[in-house]
Amino acid sequence: MRNIVYSLFLATVCGCGGSSGYSGQLVNGMSGEPLNGVRIVARSSPPSTDLTCQVREVTSDESGGFAFSDLCRDQSYVLTVPTPNLHLSGTNTIASGESTEVPKHSAWRSPDGSGIFRLSEDKVQPIPTFADVARDEALDGSPVLYPDMKPTGRVITIAAGDHLIISGKNWVKGQQLKPLISDEKRRRLASGFITNHVYIGLKFDGAKVQRVDGELDISKVTDVLIRGEGVRFIAHDALPEGRYALMAEDDQRVTILDFGASQAPAK
Repeated sequence: MRNIVYSLFLATVCGCGGSSGYSGQLVNGMSGEPLNGVRIVARSSPPSTDLTCQVREVTSDESGGFAFSDLCRDQSYVLTVPTPNLHLSGTNTIASGESTEVPKHSAWRSPDGSGIFRLSEDKVQPIPTFADVARDEALDGSPVLYPDMKPTGRVITIAAGDHLIISGKNWVKGQQLKPLISDEKRRRLASGFITNHVYIGLKFDGAKVQRVDGELDISKVTDVLIRGEGVRFIAHDALPEGRYALMAEDDQRVTILDFGASQAPAK
């Protein structure tokens, strides 16, 4: 009789008989701090034919902790957070069972699609392009790139605490940040003369062109896998304070950004 009672006790504790649990912690991927009050949804993967096993939902507590108490046994689930511009990194496939340590799941403030964005506090804002790219040549045949419209006022600033987000596999791979360098002199190019303009990643030494690359501090760049695609976070101080051009090699449009602080002339 004692053995029968003990066996029933084990069945109750272990969830033997159809369901079991999973506990984890939800943290801010950028800071590592717990995320409180965030809905977390577990969906069966592959989709279960049993309707009672398909979806579960919980909310994280003050410590970021969460627990699913009734996951179907022998069924895996994928976690998501149905909050705009908040996404889990990695695959986040779970199954019921016990663990010696509470697994951490990182959530990142990031866009729902591909492109260029600014993360400021908890807000994710799309960044528009600024101007068309003019492609010209110096007298020695060196390629010369510049925005066809000179930025003279304020542009989007990646200020202290902000991050530039480049989202999407092709965007992360192709986009480059280059210094936007002012030159007040009159320059003769293949298409004619240009005076008092700005150039993308180059400066003039007499009639010669010198390439200037951005001094990107890789230690302040974070690459994360979200939704199966790369998302790059570039901190405000990953580059020396200044004005930069962001574009891929063959882009017809360029985005102009200030890093660290606005470079617009004081009025």
